[in-house]
Amino acid sequence: MIKSALERDTNNRAYEKSVRQFGEIVMADPSIIKKLETTKDADDFLSTYCRLAAEQGINFTKDELRVVVQEQKTGTNWLIPKAVLGIAREIL
Repeated sequence: MIKSALERDTNNRAYEKSVRQFGEIVMADPSIIKKLETTKDADDFLSTYCRLAAEQGINFTKDELRVVVQEQKTGTNWLIPKAVLGIAREIL
């Protein structure tokens, strides 16, 4: 039963792998964090994060990213770097 639930979640939330992958790139490239720090509001932050990921060939939607940020703010499902979460907390 646990295995089937894990498979279901993996298939239904495939974007998590992409969000995690881009988070690793963010941590290796401080210039990305600087770009995120200049975002003005929640929509700008989400759009910028998704656009920067897409520039690396990694795709997820703003709604998917919003889910990830909200879950991470509650202490579950750590997929984005803490430095990014700090920026998101101020904006979202």
